[in-house]
Amino acid sequence: MKNKLLYLFKSKIILKISGKNLLNFIKKVKDNNIDLLDIKYSNSYIVITIYKSDYKKLLKIKTIYDIDIIDYKGIHKINYVIHKNLIIISFILISIVSIYLLSNTIFSIDVVTNDLEFKEIILKELNSLGIKKYRFKRKFNSLQNIKTKIIDKYRSEIEWIEIESIGTKYIIKYEPRIIKDNNKENGYRNIIAKKDSIITKMVVHEGEIIKNINTYVKKGEIIVSGTIYLNEEIKTIKSASGTIYGEVWYKANIKYPLKYYESIETGKKNTIFSLVFLSKRININSKYKTSNITDNIIIKNNILPIFITHSKEKETKIIDESNTSSEAIEKAKEKVIEKINNTLNKGEYIKNYKIINKNITKNYVELDIFFTVIENITDYEEIHNNY
Repeated sequence: MKNKLLYLFKSKIILKISGKNLLNFIKKVKDNNIDLLDIKYSNSYIVITIYKSDYKKLLKIKTIYDIDIIDYKGIHKINYVIHKNLIIISFILISIVSIYLLSNTIFSIDVVTNDLEFKEIILKELNSLGIKKYRFKRKFNSLQNIKTKIIDKYRSEIEWIEIESIGTKYIIKYEPRIIKDNNKENGYRNIIAKKDSIITKMVVHEGEIIKNINTYVKKGEIIVSGTIYLNEEIKTIKSASGTIYGEVWYKANIKYPLKYYESIETGKKNTIFSLVFLSKRININSKYKTSNITDNIIIKNNILPIFITHSKEKETKIIDESNTSSEAIEKAKEKVIEKINNTLNKGEYIKNYKIINKNITKNYVELDIFFTVIENITDYEEIHNNY
């Protein structure tokens, strides 16, 4: 095993020998203890392989023979290839290092806001905390600490702040803190039903309750009145306030295929640098397992098939399914439930659902599903006949 490894890595040289009486030359090689590792015969020359360490011995006995080096093997072959392609290898290494440095450097900082005055304040604050152009990207924990410091300093102005790294750019988004003026008059109003429903829960702060829990109401009906009566006379008019929840009904129709393939963009984006050599592509700072990439070539070599791109990468999610009819029915239900849940707010939920119609074909299943949903049905109407 050791001798085999030695043979593989020891430097060897391949030579073309021309001249007369080549058999005599081979005899001289053997007499000088030169190992003939391989020999190939032709009409006017031979090709031999020997250890590179024996090359000087060979030159001493060459006399009338012409000796040309054809190729190398072993460690010397690696050195030979490196030296022969030194420019290309150097270009590739410099490109990889350049791409890494470029992809981890921030070239742009954008604060998303219409408040130009406060935008300048945030940019100065970020600058003082090390978020500047032409600096290396900060790690996640460092960004979290910076956000905490800004919120603590501007607690009365900012509700939350987000620093998002997209490629070589920082996008800063923030939500201004809204201070409610409790002394401001909202006007006089009634609470009415936003939808046809059965009232399931009421939290009333101001106003006179007209409808009770478990009562059916139509859209627009008054649930809590801002007009307060005493002995059938108007005592006062207020702005009714509170939150009303009701049971609402929906019917959903969905078709779901038994065989399903889809590539969906998730909405996540990244800016990447890529090194492309022939048909090989190296994405230096790709974040996603699957993605759609739009290339923008920034460096191109007119001689070599090598170029560097600054590309937009959009993450994709691959769905590749082969379902039985029962699996398709379950996935269809899950898809409708997910779609409804995405429309619901805090305190709202699906109470119950039932499949009322089912159609199964060789390609898909089709369902009609009846849903009972608890929703916030609070709406308002102004009271115009003020006293």
